[in-house]
Amino acid sequence: MIRHILFWKYTDNIKAEHKEEWALHFLQDSVTTMDGKVDGLLKIEIGPNMAGGDYDLVFYAEFRDEESLKAFREHPLHVAHRERCKDIVTGRLCGDVKDY
Repeated sequence: MIRHILFWKYTDNIKAEHKEEWALHFLQDSVTTMDGKVDGLLKIEIGPNMAGGDYDLVFYAEFRDEESLKAFREHPLHVAHRERCKDIVTGRLCGDVKDY
């Protein structure tokens, strides 16, 4: 299994307009469009970064294997999700962990 973890920051516009709560719900709805519909995707969620610091959000997904993660990157549902989110989040930090 591969755990795919991303940290995101809201864009300056989202913060300036105080739309963080709206953006969180929008992103959560967008993430659910992929749940159960992408081969090899076992779990997917996004939520506020409770640890604080520089990043506002944590995206977490579990994949069956490395091939599933690679296929996910260009899956049409994921591509559509990225397009919906491009004006909401920035400053991506990514990590992948493989269970042995």
